[in-house]
Amino acid sequence: MRFKRPLLATCLLCAASQASFAALQNKADALPDLPLPVSVQGNTPAVDVASITAANNSNQNVANTISFKDMGATTGLMISGQQLQNGLSFTLPGDLVITAAHLNLNLQLSAVSVPGENLQLMLNGQPLGAIPLDQLQQSKGFWNLDIPSSMIASHNNLSFQLKTGDDIINDTWSCQRELPANYRVTLMPSSALNYQGLWLDVRKNLSTFPRPFLDVKQMQRALLNVAFPENPDASVLTASAIVASQFGVMNSEKGTQFAAKYNELPPGNGILFGKPGDHIGPVVIADNSGPTLQVIDNPLNPAYKLLVVSGRNEAELRQAAWRLTQPGLPDTDTLQVPAITLAQRQAYDAPRWVNTQHPVKLSTLEANSGALVAHGIWHGANQLAFRAAPDLFMWDGTTIPLHLNYSFAQKTWIDDQHSFLNVSINGEFLKRLPASRGGIFTPVMDMLGLSSRQQNATVNIDPGTVFGNNQLGFWFGTSVRKNAPCSAMADDSIQSRVEGDSTLDFTHAWHFGQLPNLAWFTSAMFPFTRHADLAQTAVLLPPHPSSEDVTLLMDMMAQSGRDTGVAASFVQIYTGIPQQDAGQQRLADSDILAIGSLKNSNLIAPLLQGSLFSLNENTLEVEAPDAASRLISLLTGDWGRNYTDAASFLADNSAWRGFISLRSPWNAKRVVVLATATSSQGLQQLPVDMARQGFQSVASGDFTAVTGAGDVKTWRVGTQFITGDLPVWMRVLWYASQHIFYLALIVCLIALLSSTLLYQWLKKHAHQRLHGTSKHE
Repeated sequence: MRFKRPLLATCLLCAASQASFAALQNKADALPDLPLPVSVQGNTPAVDVASITAANNSNQNVANTISFKDMGATTGLMISGQQLQNGLSFTLPGDLVITAAHLNLNLQLSAVSVPGENLQLMLNGQPLGAIPLDQLQQSKGFWNLDIPSSMIASHNNLSFQLKTGDDIINDTWSCQRELPANYRVTLMPSSALNYQGLWLDVRKNLSTFPRPFLDVKQMQRALLNVAFPENPDASVLTASAIVASQFGVMNSEKGTQFAAKYNELPPGNGILFGKPGDHIGPVVIADNSGPTLQVIDNPLNPAYKLLVVSGRNEAELRQAAWRLTQPGLPDTDTLQVPAITLAQRQAYDAPRWVNTQHPVKLSTLEANSGALVAHGIWHGANQLAFRAAPDLFMWDGTTIPLHLNYSFAQKTWIDDQHSFLNVSINGEFLKRLPASRGGIFTPVMDMLGLSSRQQNATVNIDPGTVFGNNQLGFWFGTSVRKNAPCSAMADDSIQSRVEGDSTLDFTHAWHFGQLPNLAWFTSAMFPFTRHADLAQTAVLLPPHPSSEDVTLLMDMMAQSGRDTGVAASFVQIYTGIPQQDAGQQRLADSDILAIGSLKNSNLIAPLLQGSLFSLNENTLEVEAPDAASRLISLLTGDWGRNYTDAASFLADNSAWRGFISLRSPWNAKRVVVLATATSSQGLQQLPVDMARQGFQSVASGDFTAVTGAGDVKTWRVGTQFITGDLPVWMRVLWYASQHIFYLALIVCLIALLSSTLLYQWLKKHAHQRLHGTSKHE
């Protein structure tokens, strides 16, 4: 029997890993070796030569770095005298065999060293080693620790504890000991796990989709390779946009980024789109007489797989893409897709947006079952992410009630009087809730065995703190009594929780605001996502879109799926501006997303008609409005327009990228958003810019630009229009509050009219009284 060399190497690695793990267990009672401090990061451990040779021969070797920031510790991990342990979890792709790994730690100590203190590292309950903290130079240092590959699984827990040397030797833990009040050990977010491994040769199978193309266990932003024939048409691009949005739905936590290629196969796993007879590198798409999904070996390396999405026309390509958005793909490598009928969604019904028709239970917002449960005494804050429509409007003074039901662990050694629950939103503190009701009857209730705990409360949230993407934070500050057993401090089985039947109430919110507004677009792809399936969205690409144009298209479709939880099943894509009546009518009935560099004047110039933006030989310019327009803006209180600054920026910068939003030339109640740059290469940077926290917090108005140095600038150049379902009487009040000049003018006119009438009445009354003609006589 003949064996594939990669498979044989994998078997040998597994056998070696089992042997090393057995040796590790035999030494479990010994003190782990203390690693030596190093001054620079990046030293790699010795790797078995045979393993690397096998990996190189098959081109399946994988090397990657996962930082603590990628694992969720964006500000690092802190350990102190009040919190002697901390940790985090990370996952790895299931189709990967780890062959070597080491941990790079960047430590900082905020106080003078304490003799005998060590930082012990544990991976999945097994000790990795201990770092003597009194050896740190200038209260900081870098450490490298080799990790046996057999200890690493798909789901992993990495924990850190402060221990004395005697505790390590005796396998005990002095959980309550005197340490300086300002003693802090911080593991910086740049600390990272470096690993090497072999990618497994899996069989061709549709039932495992989205694997191997996407593994949701990856801790970093996923990069997917997509390939097209040399000149893909709009129908092929439509199918790719739908599939890209579905990947965004499936990988909502980390995000997805694409790399599009023309007539070139990706070196690893990838997805191909095309029609029968199309050539993509050495692959010719077969004619299967209908919409088809097929998994094939990558001719460049059979260990990697290619998913082929094909159809003879737009309808068939859309059907093939729709099938990937439905569950239950069969256990086969080829599928002739039967006819599928999908209903268009209603406005504002995105599954990931908080419902405004009734209070929402927090359990329905959980991405995982542990988001509302805190384990043990020492733990980080529990984060619960939720999304909301960005155009939610609430009148001043109105709040969003968060009705909480919560419970602390039921242990006699927990000090209820000093325990509390901190609640925050988007990092902003909201309220501290006590564990005990308190009061003069508390001791009596304790004597009678009655509970004095407070288990429900209402927290009012300011609407101004809620955005498109949000995070509720819950941190249980559990205090223990002085006589608490040491074993209790390390007991992770105790649980404090926010109950899933707690509710978030947006029923007093309306959908209302002004467009264009790039803040809404960058936070939730609004107004396109008003209909989550993009049924009222048209996408305009150049007549011959570049690979950079298509890459940006797929990245933005993935963002749409990530924000709404729904694939863009009904998006309509055009290459060039359609001239047929049907195409023109679709543009009039849709919000328009246009993609292309400024070199595509035939596409961009018609979109700028009627606005202050214009295109002059591939250079964007901003024209100053005429005197009448400026006077109207002054009188209506529209003082936020800064077209002069925008014009100066465009005149001074020859290289930039960004977004422009304006009224649609086909429908004044619709919006155009143009994603553009001075070069095609600049378009590739826009998805990276949009993922930056700083970009989303700055972007607003109708023109946002990023310079070559990465600085984000934003302006409002044109006028805005009102959109939404606010009642007429509230809209009048809002309009009056926004247009102070008109309000003052109306007040003056009312005062003038009423004073004139009052004067005439008083004058008549005085005349009657002086001449004795008063009716009272």
